[in-house]
Amino acid sequence: MKIKLTEEQYNRLLVENDKDFLDGEVNFPHIGNKVTKFITKIFNFLKKKNVDYIFNAIKILKNDFSLSEEEADMLAYNYTNVYRDVEDYNDIIGEPLKFWGKFHMVMDIPMYATASGWLPGKVTGYGTSYEDFIENMESSDYEEAILANGYVEYDVSDMDWEIDEDYLQDRVGDVAMALDGEDNVHLGW
Repeated sequence: MKIKLTEEQYNRLLVENDKDFLDGEVNFPHIGNKVTKFITKIFNFLKKKNVDYIFNAIKILKNDFSLSEEEADMLAYNYTNVYRDVEDYNDIIGEPLKFWGKFHMVMDIPMYATASGWLPGKVTGYGTSYEDFIENMESSDYEEAILANGYVEYDVSDMDWEIDEDYLQDRVGDVAMALDGEDNVHLGW
């Protein structure tokens, strides 16, 4: 099926998509998807402040320019990584901005738990007398600790759970390699 468009309709279609990224999933109505005069002023401001670290740029863009988190992320990335070495930012007006934003991947997170408490038991050690044994215990010089009942009773709510960061480092890579398309990957949080 063919559709005829007038030149005016065709030009309007071209202009309408000057703010989208990721096939329309992301839209920045305030800044668009190309370098504008406003963006060159932002880049010059960051250059004057000698900002070279992306997260410092994000903070400045959010605080000084009241940009959203997503807009600040993308402009900071473009400033620090794409257009970093540009001498005159007016020369890049109309150039495309590169999308950079937060994604998330659904997966099981490895955890570990620690629990602390007090259970009845005994500590063994050596000494030449009661006094010598007590002195050794005061110095924590004991041989072994033995629980009275031989096992620990616990309630899961008494445990402090933490993310196992070391295992997570390996696990994220494994899960990402096993992804089938973008099923478990989503934009934003």
